[in-house]
Amino acid sequence: MIFMRRTLAVSVLAGLVAGSASADIIIDDFSSVGNPTPWPVLINTISSVDVLETGLTGVIGGARYSTVRATFLEEPGLDFVQAAIVPNFGMILDYSSTSGAIGDWNLQYDANGAGLNANFSTINDIVLDFSRFDFANSQPLPVLVTLFDGANFATLSRSLTVPGPQGLHFEFADFAGIGSLDLASIQSVGVFLDPALAADFRLSGITGVPAPGSLALLAVGSLALAGGRRRRDSAV
Repeated sequence: MIFMRRTLAVSVLAGLVAGSASADIIIDDFSSVGNPTPWPVLINTISSVDVLETGLTGVIGGARYSTVRATFLEEPGLDFVQAAIVPNFGMILDYSSTSGAIGDWNLQYDANGAGLNANFSTINDIVLDFSRFDFANSQPLPVLVTLFDGANFATLSRSLTVPGPQGLHFEFADFAGIGSLDLASIQSVGVFLDPALAADFRLSGITGVPAPGSLALLAVGSLALAGGRRRRDSAV
């Protein structure tokens, strides 16, 4: 009986660990693009390009709306901003600009205007996983994340300040306006990437992650319950 209860406790804990992984919300894993693919986008004049992709997999709401801009070109026609989403090359969002160019990339997820109706009430953190950042000219990469519930916005800005692969975390507790949001009914998520001159970065995923403490508390409670039963059985 003791062995069976230990086995049950281990099974419960394994189930909790597996459940925690499934509780992640994939906002975009860049595994899907429009057909025919609109990428790459190359801009060598002061202008912007809007790209709407629908019917996507691995994207919350099935749609991705991008606005890529060139905001400064020292030598128009020669300097350029280039953007691409490349699902067959490591599943990445890839951005680069020449030494005389500044641009930005705005990503919007709102189910093509229909609203996500997504439940973020168990989410604690939105993580942007960068597989590359070259820190050109020692300039940081500011990133702004916005959440909208149909009535109110919450916003948080963070920056990459060191080169190399890394995760950039946007904890919900730090968002301005988070207390006014209905997290059980998020209608849109926005990600605005605002690099400086000669920037190169690759983004491999955007994920909503649940609070890590909730799994630990459940696991400890399950093991404590199993331990208590073993002690009572031994005392009999």
